[in-house]
Amino acid sequence: MPVDRPSSFIGDFTLARNVAHSLDVVRTLWTLREEANPARKRYLQKPMIILNVAIIEALLYDLHKRVKWFTREGVMGMPANIITYVRGKQIDKLETLIASCRKHDLFDELGSTFYDDLDLLRRIRNRLHLQNDKNDLEPDDVNAFSAERLTLSERAVEFVMMTLEAKHPRPGNTYTQPFHLPWPSYFGD
Repeated sequence: MPVDRPSSFIGDFTLARNVAHSLDVVRTLWTLREEANPARKRYLQKPMIILNVAIIEALLYDLHKRVKWFTREGVMGMPANIITYVRGKQIDKLETLIASCRKHDLFDELGSTFYDDLDLLRRIRNRLHLQNDKNDLEPDDVNAFSAERLTLSERAVEFVMMTLEAKHPRPGNTYTQPFHLPWPSYFGD
């Protein structure tokens, strides 16, 4: 059963609509994948992983943008030293967003594989380029964009949303629609 996640942590409403739209695309691909035979299921994994990682990037970008520019509203639950750090840096690419989250343990996951998983997903997303000129990960897309990595990307999207909602909601300002995840919750909700 698909799950809805609140969106009250989003600061940029246009970005929220784009995340919602991307989730609609993922939901369409997810439905097609569920109905496909095993040989065809794998064809949908690459675009689904890429979109899921793009959603993660957008959510992390929005958090950092809120810290940097929402000076009057602030960011609930964000310590002053982290706010000072983020406001003094250019943090806008997935690699630097992940590094900032890891440095300040914004997801309370120090000691787990969560930040390494995000970095792996970033590397997978960068495998969008067929030539793989950096020889990163497996040489064949069919292996790089595996069912296990699709699951990892779905879990990461959901975990990022849950954590941002729990730790950094916006006070009284919410995007009007929840985010509709096409998969059943990985976290028992």
